[in-house]
Amino acid sequence: MAVPDLLQPDASPRLRVAWFGHFQGRHGNGLAAYSRQTVAAMRARGIEVLFVAHREGHDVESPGHDVELRAVRLKTVTVSLPGSLDRIAAALTSFEPDVVHVSVSFSLLDGAVASLAQHRHIPAIATVHLPYGALNSARARVLREVYRFQARRLVHFDAIVALSEGQRALLVESGLDAKRIVVIPNAVDTDRFSPARSGLRASSHGRFIVVYMGRLDAEKRVPHLARSFLSQGWGDDHLLLIAGGGTQRRQLQRLAAEHPQIQLLGVLAGEDARVDLLRAADVFVLPSTAEGLSLALLEAMSVGRAVIATDAGEDGAVVGDAGIVIPVSPLEPALGDALRRVHDDSALRRTLAERARARAVASYSLRTNVDRLEQLYLDLRTGDVGARAPVGDETPSARTM
Repeated sequence: MAVPDLLQPDASPRLRVAWFGHFQGRHGNGLAAYSRQTVAAMRARGIEVLFVAHREGHDVESPGHDVELRAVRLKTVTVSLPGSLDRIAAALTSFEPDVVHVSVSFSLLDGAVASLAQHRHIPAIATVHLPYGALNSARARVLREVYRFQARRLVHFDAIVALSEGQRALLVESGLDAKRIVVIPNAVDTDRFSPARSGLRASSHGRFIVVYMGRLDAEKRVPHLARSFLSQGWGDDHLLLIAGGGTQRRQLQRLAAEHPQIQLLGVLAGEDARVDLLRAADVFVLPSTAEGLSLALLEAMSVGRAVIATDAGEDGAVVGDAGIVIPVSPLEPALGDALRRVHDDSALRRTLAERARARAVASYSLRTNVDRLEQLYLDLRTGDVGARAPVGDETPSARTM
């Protein structure tokens, strides 16, 4: 069997990367998928990766971390337990990486990890996954303050990866040096997430299936999607499949108990299950108020499905004419109109699905993404990116946090 290009190691000098990221927890999110697929792709091409991540209570899977830390999660904040920073310091000393890469927000220790790297003369990179909302909205104003708060930690990094030009502009507005910011969008493994038949669809006997996959938190507005779906008055063979976990799960459970058309699948820990769910969809819907660049959206496009998404973060620009983009506010009647449109026009669904797949392959492939990350690592190793931030007199430790 031929080996995909993504898995073929290149002739670049061997790199050692300490990756501070995430794995699939109780809620499930794009941060975990970003870590999982990027680390796997780097290792497949010969880059040595030390993976550092937290366990948060009763997690649904353990991908075999190289360094496993304990934490508690308070809403959207991960708080590392005492002793974590000392364990990180010991791991960096032992592994001796060429580059430290932090997927923000790894935890409240993001800035401290960068400082540890600096004291060891190791370049540090941060990928910023913070969402951002529509201009001049109340949500956008709140998120701008979040960016300013995070900028105080990000100043310690030698390079910052933004997901889009819009996010880069927000980071510069927050006070960060434009020369240190590199735009590398989220990406999807277009070989793995590809069009094919779905076993889930065959077993569900659904004639028309709407899918949402991601966190079930307020900014995602999944209950709004459920109510819009129900308002269409479609028959029992029309299903809304929802995968994920979060603060609005109980509200959705109450809706599902009253309406069997709504099915909650929980967190899909395995990639096979994610692929099969997306292949089952007639349309994937993302009604968020704020996003960075949704990985689930890219996965749905790569699988070759019609998509409906709000113009939040970079999602609207990514979808373009390869799907239906609706305003963040007001959500209705735009969402209901879009659902009816894709439902009633099978030719439109096919056209949008073909365009979505083509756009994902052309502009958002994981292979290209990892190529760019690897080049950034090599540039940092040779001192070709940015300038070092000031370093304090003392190496941080868990006792000073």
